[in-house]
Amino acid sequence: MKFRSETRRRAVEHTVDGITHTINKPYTKRVPVLPADWDSRAIKAASALVLVLTVVAIVWSTVSIGALLQGGAGYAAAVLFDVSWLTVLILEWLGRFDPGKRKFARNMGFVLVGITAGAIAWHGALLGSVALAVVGAAVSVIAKALWMAIFKHVDKPLSDEDRQWVDAEISKANAKLAVAGVRRRVAVAEVQARAEILAAEQILNQLDDDANTAEQVVDDEEPVPALASPNTVRKPIEPALSIAELARQQITSGASNKDAVDKILRVRPDANHESVQATVRREARRINGPYL
Repeated sequence: MKFRSETRRRAVEHTVDGITHTINKPYTKRVPVLPADWDSRAIKAASALVLVLTVVAIVWSTVSIGALLQGGAGYAAAVLFDVSWLTVLILEWLGRFDPGKRKFARNMGFVLVGITAGAIAWHGALLGSVALAVVGAAVSVIAKALWMAIFKHVDKPLSDEDRQWVDAEISKANAKLAVAGVRRRVAVAEVQARAEILAAEQILNQLDDDANTAEQVVDDEEPVPALASPNTVRKPIEPALSIAELARQQITSGASNKDAVDKILRVRPDANHESVQATVRREARRINGPYL
């Protein structure tokens, strides 16, 4: 067993002039070193070699199929063939704990590699070279077979009972993801609804403020006094209360919106009925709150 030294820190108390503080003091500890995992290194080396071979297969098939499709955009279409079966290789690995998904991805890989190999063989046949047709097609087939060998080596078979347990755990996790997604959509919908309600209330408040401002402008206009003789004794004119002040008085006294409107109209019969209603609603929201 090999060991290596590691420097770690621990909290200790340190006192200077009678004052104690907690400090981190370094110390050295010997820890065991795990032996090299040659199995893991070997499978990584094999995967790297197969990856290199796969790149060669991609280049070869791209050149062959691109030339078969008259070049140009044909090369872009040629990449589709190899990218497709490489994609199902990844899906086969992701579905290693789900037999149904893994089987579908594996069968799709066979079909896609067969199409790629057939296209390469077709190109070789058009060139009149049997060797080019056979060897070129074999490159993609060998790459696919080697990936299957690696998957089979790293595969961890499960018994029927263990597979059912894994399926139950995956189902539970999927249910949590589904619930989280639904709650997220509901929360977003509630936020949007509340935002629309607040925006509508702000618009209504602005309309009420505009109507009240227009009413106050009319109320604040002083009547033009008639000409009087110098000996005429003028009585002081008491300023009339505005509709907003009358509305505040009625709401503060506990009157309902309808009663407040009726009382204001009796005091100010010249006022506009809709304007009075808007002013009462606005003052009621200010006094009692926007949701009452």
